[in-house]
Parts: sequence; structure tokens; C-alpha cells
Amino acid sequence: MNAGRLLRAAGLDTDGLRDLIAPVDPDEVNVWPASTWMRALWRPGIQGVTHWKWVFVDPEVLTGERMRLGRLVVHELVHVRQFVAGGYVRFVIRYVGEYVRGRLTGKSPRDAYLAISAEVEAREVVRGSF
Repeated sequence: MNAGRLLRAAGLDTDGLRDLIAPVDPDEVNVWPASTWMRALWRPGIQGVTHWKWVFVDPEVLTGERMRLGRLVVHELVHVRQFVAGGYVRFVIRYVGEYVRGRLTGKSPRDAYLAISAEVEAREVVRGSF
């Protein structure tokens, strides 16, 4: 499924979003239903995961309420931009490193995840888009 089409179905102005996620074009990013084995690896509460330019979403979210899906797709498109901007290896090292540092400083798994700068930025873009 095309991310741009999903966002338009949610009523989001994709032209305005393009400035926030440039050079990523939502119409060139596909969103796939996550497989059962993939979801088995996810922590509880995870609804979507981005790997480089591929976005995988929990099938229940993918077929559910359009606005909720739209927010998730925007969040994941920010991660696509982050991957593109920093490169795959650099992004993964920074992301995992920030999580591990959070855990080592006593944060809970959830708080360590929420404090990752890539996640903070993605949540801010979603807030500004809806």
C-alpha cells in the first residue's frame, strides 16, 4: 500500500507534510502488513516498524480507523527520513545506543524508548501534522 494514498485517505495534506519529511516522498514509500513472526518480535504496544525505506504496520491498525493509521504512517515516514539522512548503520547505532544509555541510567524500557531522539522527533512531527 502506498503511504501517500493512506495519508490522503486519513485527510492529511501530504503537500504540507513533504516539507517535514523531505527528501522522502510519501507516494514512493510502501506500507506493508507486518507478518505474524515479525509481530512476535515486537514489544507490546508497538504498532509499526520502519526498516530503511520499508514500513511494516500491525494489520489491525492497517485496516482500522484511518486517522490512527495516518498518525502512525507520518511517524514512520519521519523514521524513513532519518534512515535516509543518516544512513542505515548510523541510524541503527544511534537509535540502539540511545535506548541502551537510557536503560543504563535506570529508565524503564518504555521510558528509554520514549527518550530516543528519533522517537521524540517523530512524535513532534505527528503533533504538528494533525
